[in-house]
Amino acid sequence: MATTPDQLFSIKRTIIDYLQDESGATRYIDILGTYSKLDAAKAAARTALTDEGYIKDDFPTYDENDGKKQWTHGDGVIVFAKMGSGQELLVAIETTPNTHKLKGDGSGRVDGQLYYVLQTTINYDADRSGAAQTTEIEGIFADRHAAEKVAKHTLLAPGDDIKRKSYAEYDDKAAFKGEWPYGDDCFVHAVSNTGQNFIVKVKTQPHSHGNHSCKHHEGGRCECKCWSHDGDIGNDDNCTLEVGGILQLKIAKTMYSNENA
Repeated sequence: MATTPDQLFSIKRTIIDYLQDESGATRYIDILGTYSKLDAAKAAARTALTDEGYIKDDFPTYDENDGKKQWTHGDGVIVFAKMGSGQELLVAIETTPNTHKLKGDGSGRVDGQLYYVLQTTINYDADRSGAAQTTEIEGIFADRHAAEKVAKHTLLAPGDDIKRKSYAEYDDKAAFKGEWPYGDDCFVHAVSNTGQNFIVKVKTQPHSHGNHSCKHHEGGRCECKCWSHDGDIGNDDNCTLEVGGILQLKIAKTMYSNENA
């Protein structure tokens, strides 16, 4: 029976690409799913990487937070994994209010395609490389247009006198002239007077879009054109499917190369 909880628990997977950027500032973040029950979210977080097709033994470091040992990988992080090539993967649970009364099924999962408003804050005062950054969920929606509407105003609060002119720089995708430099998912980029950078995106779960029904996450073979099973993994370097983007493909190639070295 579907339930409407006061809070939602979302699984956030972060890939820190130390291979391409030693500072750790280059990150790829996706929300893998949302749950109405914390226990269900924790269980899903523990299997999130293997559900995406990773194999535990391929990681020199693979650590799960069981609550019984000292944990050094951050609050809310359930799984920490590190590849030999340097990339780090973190799976965390983020708790948000259930503002739009989304319902979980009997297992606790909120079904259907969801759209997440994500705000990334980069503090260059703390670290000039941009590695001092956080990404938080500002809203969860069942409708893309509703999510985009909220994204456009996430950094504004007229009641608190926070307006566009409150920022040293404020770029709105809809009003921007020329080629938008911040990516298709980004709707707002801003810089505060103290140097903080803000990026507001709308993203959906990886592999949830209507034109792609990949079963890779269920443990079967993936039929994406970027994968093949004839001994040549990742034929299409231009694949942009939302599983960490191109980086996921590079990681898969690295794993495959190591296995067949």
